[in-house]
Amino acid sequence: MTGPGAVLLDFFGTTAVHRSVDDWIDAAATGDAPSDAERATARERLGSVWADAAESFPAGSWDLDPDTHRQAFVQTITRTGGVGADFATRLYEAMPDQVSPNEGVLEFVATVAGHGVPLAVVSNTGIDVRPILRRWGIERSFEAVVLSFEVGCVKPDPRIFRLAADALGVPASGCVMIGDSVTDDTGAVAVGMQSITARPGDMWRAFDLVAKAVRP
Repeated sequence: MTGPGAVLLDFFGTTAVHRSVDDWIDAAATGDAPSDAERATARERLGSVWADAAESFPAGSWDLDPDTHRQAFVQTITRTGGVGADFATRLYEAMPDQVSPNEGVLEFVATVAGHGVPLAVVSNTGIDVRPILRRWGIERSFEAVVLSFEVGCVKPDPRIFRLAADALGVPASGCVMIGDSVTDDTGAVAVGMQSITARPGDMWRAFDLVAKAVRP
């Protein structure tokens, strides 16, 4: 591939990956400790919470409003009983701290930024991911953070990719979008961007491909 003029990164599943479900449950198990049965039910539901939420909420609607985002999570975790609303809320509040940098992403961001290529995060989410980037020490490497709940549109809507390109001052045709969703992230192609998708565990391969194109 040719060297990109800008790099856009999806966040969850691309830049960040979830830590263990047990760690997440432990982090939320403050105050009134959940029962063993409640913990077991939460463990079963956390892995598919957003896929299951699609059955009750219009696709992507929770990523346009923080309150709806919280509601979709809590209602999905508590459906048919087994997990109380209080514990589900604590699980939601603990969620931003339950992600780690994906393999190779910190080095990739340093390489891209170090060669003067602008970076942006483009994410469908109802939470602000900037504090996470700040915690990892890479927030300043991103010239733009484009979040669906702030801009009013979700991937694969072409508008969110145009907004990112405009924020970076780079033509869409000069951008490459890296993500883990064929449905969402290949929407970048509609505005003329290159799009690379990979599974979260194989994302380092995408990082390596683009890093090689960035280096002179």
